[in-house]
Amino acid sequence: MHVSLAEALEVRGGPLQEEEVWAVLSQSAESLQELFHKDPAAMGFIISPWSLLLMPSGNISFTDEYVTQQDLRAFTAPEVLEGVTLTSVSDIEKMHMYSLGMTLFWGADYEIPQSQPMKLGEHLNSLLLNMCDDVTVSRMSLRTVLDICSKHIRNSSCDPPFSYIRKLVRLVMGSLSQLDGLLTDRETQPLPSRSFLIILYSDMEICDKE
Repeated sequence: MHVSLAEALEVRGGPLQEEEVWAVLSQSAESLQELFHKDPAAMGFIISPWSLLLMPSGNISFTDEYVTQQDLRAFTAPEVLEGVTLTSVSDIEKMHMYSLGMTLFWGADYEIPQSQPMKLGEHLNSLLLNMCDDVTVSRMSLRTVLDICSKHIRNSSCDPPFSYIRKLVRLVMGSLSQLDGLLTDRETQPLPSRSFLIILYSDMEICDKE
């Protein structure tokens, strides 16, 4: 089972915190690298809050399902919108860097009033801005993003990235569990006994006769 980034933030009702942004960025980059090694031809999806999937294991996956009703233009790289043919692995990689950067900006800005700024440090903000550069060749490579994330993790005293992903998943899974619990409680409430129903029916008949 999995949870989309959009679902997690909808349940929370607020944005990703800075270390959560780092965690999603790091785990997403790791996942993209693995996918590129396995099958670069299967990388035609657009990363968005609805296609970025948080896994209970703490990993991240991507899908092109369940997003047909969403407007993905804000998360689509300019060269894709312009109809440019992506002929190399590097082109596809840069496309995903743009979409991932825009998705993380969306997450960091979720439900924040326009009068308030996003709470991102200068380093992370600059990194995401570079990933979202309109000029393809100016965007960071996947390898560079992985290196920056690795350095951040080494120099940080925060929890490992996968733990933040798990907590985001629990936001939704916990809500589902609570809902399941309520439904189960209702389903397991004892039904009225047969004798009670007979007495109730008899009383109704007496009232009708009167």
